[in-house]
Amino acid sequence: MSGLRTASGEAIDGSFELQVEVEEGEAVGQPCPTAAPRPLALRVTGDLSVGGLMVLIAESLGSPRDWSDHALWWGQRGCWLLGASCSLDALGVGAAARLAFAPRHRPLLLRLPNRRRLRLRLCFARPVAHAVAQACALLGLGAPEELSLLRPLEEEEEEGGGQMGDPPLPDIDLSHLPPPRGETGGQFGGRGWRSRQAPRPPPPLPPEAVRALLAPRGGLRPTAAPRAPHGCPTARRTRLHARWLDSSRSLREQAVGPGAELLLRFKFPLGLELDPQRDARRLALLYEQGRWELLSGEIDCTQEEALIFAALQYHIDEGGISEEPAGGEDGDDLDAALSKLEMKLEGGPEPPEPLEEPEAELEEELEICRPPRLFRGFRRVRVQLKGGSLSYGRSPPTPGEPLQHLSLHSCTVTPEVDVEGQKFCIKLSVGESEGTSEVTLRCRDAPQYARWVSGCRAAAQGLPLRPTALGAEAQAVLGGLGGPGTLPHSGRPPPDPRVLLPHRFQRKMKAKQVAARVLSLLPPVAALPPGRARLRFLRAWSALPGFGLAYFLVRFRGARRDEVLAVGPSRLLRMELGGSVTRTWSLRALRQWDINWESQQVTLQLEGQVALGLRPLSASCRTLHEFLGGFICLGGGGDPRLLRRLLGDPAPR
Repeated sequence: MSGLRTASGEAIDGSFELQVEVEEGEAVGQPCPTAAPRPLALRVTGDLSVGGLMVLIAESLGSPRDWSDHALWWGQRGCWLLGASCSLDALGVGAAARLAFAPRHRPLLLRLPNRRRLRLRLCFARPVAHAVAQACALLGLGAPEELSLLRPLEEEEEEGGGQMGDPPLPDIDLSHLPPPRGETGGQFGGRGWRSRQAPRPPPPLPPEAVRALLAPRGGLRPTAAPRAPHGCPTARRTRLHARWLDSSRSLREQAVGPGAELLLRFKFPLGLELDPQRDARRLALLYEQGRWELLSGEIDCTQEEALIFAALQYHIDEGGISEEPAGGEDGDDLDAALSKLEMKLEGGPEPPEPLEEPEAELEEELEICRPPRLFRGFRRVRVQLKGGSLSYGRSPPTPGEPLQHLSLHSCTVTPEVDVEGQKFCIKLSVGESEGTSEVTLRCRDAPQYARWVSGCRAAAQGLPLRPTALGAEAQAVLGGLGGPGTLPHSGRPPPDPRVLLPHRFQRKMKAKQVAARVLSLLPPVAALPPGRARLRFLRAWSALPGFGLAYFLVRFRGARRDEVLAVGPSRLLRMELGGSVTRTWSLRALRQWDINWESQQVTLQLEGQVALGLRPLSASCRTLHEFLGGFICLGGGGDPRLLRRLLGDPAPR
């Protein structure tokens, strides 16, 4: 169709010539396109719809193949034309536009937290949150709202897919797996991000893929993590969190090409509704992410905690990929529910409901240390922990003397333990209106330390002090410090026990010392199956002060130098670049936040008419927006559908 033209060459009927490049796409198992894009010139009018243009392209090619996975990409504006009913005039497509008729699903390399790489075919035309849900559906992982994609660091790109000292392992090619039905795999839909119905069984995967998901370290032998690069650790963490992809934009819109390598990580590592029987793959990957963060120094811990983590790692490595046996706590709950239902159907009296356990309180004599303005060194006082509040006074109490009170809600609990030196201290960082206040409690022995560190952790998380839960947690803490029992497995130390510790502790301890301490800590976890041991590891990991923190280099309004804003599951931290915390706020104190997308300014509205103005420097406002909304929606027990709306609501461009 040539169209009518005037003497100057302009079309009378409003038609114009549109240049389109047709991309054939990648064949299964091929990392590169099989053929170069084919140019195509079409005579169209402005009232032609996007769907009509795609039909016209398919008819012009005349190739007997399925083009249903193709869509139009406008490279000059960096966006997809997905509205089939929209006209070219409404979208601003004219003769100067250069479109590409490209496939939406393309292969992508995903590096798992255990360093293994999978090749999957994901959607490049829908938001990243949709691509992550696709990957989770293909791999049988639940709760896709907890995961996201980020670009690898330079040192990780140089390292490749293998471990240090290991030959590079071949990538596991799963690109032949078709996308889930409706491109969602049951993860999206009218019921929200996650269906509240019974979870579907994991899809069938090749044995090597299942081993890469479930085996400790993806089937690799224990090797030392690479040394952390020199420089400021806090600044390095800000660079790490600047590499998260925008969840509301597609992969191609963020310059991710086919065959590129991205990291699949837990963006919000909260382990929502985690069950060892149904979520074995998700539990294994979350454990691997926590293990790697500890070994690489991305999260700090004490030497005693590092030894406890090393013992759990060794126990899990010995357990292999064996699944959680049926029964256990969930089986007992199911049997009890079935027995109750059977008695009700037979007309018998129902068993009485268990009474709610009353809240306990801790009151003992401890040694306490506060800033020098109050008193110097440690002082023996009477300390009481009740209802999330810590009170202390003279011992014995003096009539009429007021007690000092501290609210432990959202405080940081840092153990300072040296078993050999019989030092059992608990450091509390409490956020107050004037700033951060630090209190150190010193216990006389391990049992007293176990009781008080369990109570302080429960109060920091806003949990009631139930005697049963408090006693179980204290027994777990006490068992982690070492106790009597028989050695599990063969009773032999790991071949190279120091690879189970971060580098800063490897230099302080000899291999024989590490082996002896690991073997002494194994008896309390000897009877745990791999799934329960991973849960114990994650519970201890989540109790660390730096757990889940996302670091952003920012410039606060009125400040003269750059600082760091750390966003966590329950708190906000204002930090110096050196790592010292200057202010702490509970995440519940955040009333709202406003973002000026043009000037990239963020305003945080806190309790007490406090307004913080800042400008992110290391990452975009969108990334900070996602972390704030994600921790509020997930950390506070909110509905994951709110997070889906948050991630799917693109920022103005």
